[in-house]
Amino acid sequence: MKTNLLKYLSFVVLAILMSCQKENKTVSELIIGRWEWVKTIIPYGGQESNPLTSGFSKSLEFMRDGIMNEYRNDSLIATSSYKIQSDPSTPNYYVLTNSTIIGSHFYMVDDSLIFNEAYVDGLVSFYIRKK
Repeated sequence: MKTNLLKYLSFVVLAILMSCQKENKTVSELIIGRWEWVKTIIPYGGQESNPLTSGFSKSLEFMRDGIMNEYRNDSLIATSSYKIQSDPSTPNYYVLTNSTIIGSHFYMVDDSLIFNEAYVDGLVSFYIRKK
């Protein structure tokens, strides 16, 4: 009887552990949702802008159907289709392409989305997932 109970409990524990494992989502799945702009830095000039210093907020919304909406002060200002490709030269970096952005490099850390164009004297923009 104890052996059967032990086997049953082992099976239950194993089933619970397997069901709790996180799915391995692709970056195309992880980017889905709305992202609020936190700040933009010009690395070589040391300047920083954010919603307080610029006087406006902005956000990006990525949809499952490949549509990206851009908002300024919560008003829709642009809609475009987008594609995400991996950047073969840098692991965990990706390239976002749409009608207004040609090859913007980005990466994701937890609930942060970071566009990094510093390698070409460009901006580094930080967004956080809106809940």
